[in-house]
Amino acid sequence: MKYEEIAWFSSRIEAETIGHALDQYEIPFLVQSGDTGMFGPGMIGRSPVGASLLVPPQHVEEARELLNCVVRPLESENGED
Repeated sequence: MKYEEIAWFSSRIEAETIGHALDQYEIPFLVQSGDTGMFGPGMIGRSPVGASLLVPPQHVEEARELLNCVVRPLESENGED
């Protein structure tokens, strides 16, 4: 299944915490980061590479709407929000 990025965070724990807010709406999510294993599972601070929150395409608009009070929207490729 293909997933689309809806937000970026400075740490994996931040992305996972916000992602779990989608659980009650039964919206699946993935957290993707290049930091896996760099600092160990107990690392709760900022990551040098950050972490992306992704959802399936059919849930993108709903997830963005649900999270718009806590997540700054990603800019589109053409520079518009």
